[in-house]
Amino acid sequence: MSAASAKPLISPAPLSAPPATRRRPSGNGTRVEMLSRPEELAALLADWESLAAEAAQPNPFYEHWMLLPALAAYGAEGLRCFAVWQDGVLAGLFPMRFARRYRGLPVGALTSWRHRNMMIGTPLVREKTAAQCIAAFMANAPAPLVEFELIPTDGAFYAALTEAAPPASSAWFVRDAYARAVLTRDRDPRGRFNSNMKNNLRRWEKGLRAAGELKPVSLQPGDDVGPWAAEFMALEAAGWKGKAGTALSCREDDRRFVAEVLPEAHRRARVRITGLDLAGRALARHIMLGAGEGAFTFKIAYDEAYASFAPGIVAEVDNVRQFMETPGARWLDSNTAPESKNYARVWKERRTLQTIAIGLRAAGRLALGALPLLRLAKRSLS
Repeated sequence: MSAASAKPLISPAPLSAPPATRRRPSGNGTRVEMLSRPEELAALLADWESLAAEAAQPNPFYEHWMLLPALAAYGAEGLRCFAVWQDGVLAGLFPMRFARRYRGLPVGALTSWRHRNMMIGTPLVREKTAAQCIAAFMANAPAPLVEFELIPTDGAFYAALTEAAPPASSAWFVRDAYARAVLTRDRDPRGRFNSNMKNNLRRWEKGLRAAGELKPVSLQPGDDVGPWAAEFMALEAAGWKGKAGTALSCREDDRRFVAEVLPEAHRRARVRITGLDLAGRALARHIMLGAGEGAFTFKIAYDEAYASFAPGIVAEVDNVRQFMETPGARWLDSNTAPESKNYARVWKERRTLQTIAIGLRAAGRLALGALPLLRLAKRSLS
């Protein structure tokens, strides 16, 4: 396998002392705490792990083994993370960022804490008390407006949000919405390829095989994930992302994040890497991160020297095959931005994501009321 011979581009993160365990709040009832330093969050690991395991809707990017490395790599400026305790149990965690101005308006807001490599913002809340937990967070939010970014509308969190703050009686503003590709185990897209797609796939595969053996590969439980990560980063950097400076290897913060997260994900059996080798070298790779019954794409890359034979599409069709034939995740979210069309030709299912702003107090409600007018004014001037 070509991954075994790749030179590492990342080094493991240095070992650090385990954080002190934080004492849980005592007594019954609901308590909301605001944490603004990563070390305060690190003291919640045991409770945080339990919350993530029982979350109404999984989000690996907000689990401690991903969020703490992200804060260390990308910075914690403006962090306001809200821990909601119910009867001494951590019932919700809302990683947010405080901004003094919202969309150019003079009103403070809490918005989802994200970095550029995650396109999901679902907070972690326990399923049985999700609506109460969301309501408690919003009642104690130290800002007149909150914005939840990139929330799937087909999930438990969205349902609980509409219960905690019904759109009909609350100041809601859907700032953005789009549909992105999702792969589900019970809806194999390959049977729905049209004749043109099937003919193209045969032609592309024939062209690739003319250059050498075309071999499916996948990361196995006993493999060292380091060479796989290094191989992926080299493949990505050799293409347009490397030229644009957006490949993972181009930035120290991205390299640091990957160096810590991927080994831990592999240790937890939460990472899957599939792809194709051509003539013994990496042609395409797809990295996925497990999330409860499903998974999210983290990154994809392919060798652009063979672009005329669509290696990305050929590799993704094989990834679908591996997904369908290997027990595990029931769904795979593409984790893509609105402009991305990488999966549209292969995956046939879609899910809608919304960025939802909610006015909690008068200033927030007034700001949301002004946003449609501002949008109209910008369109008129453009």
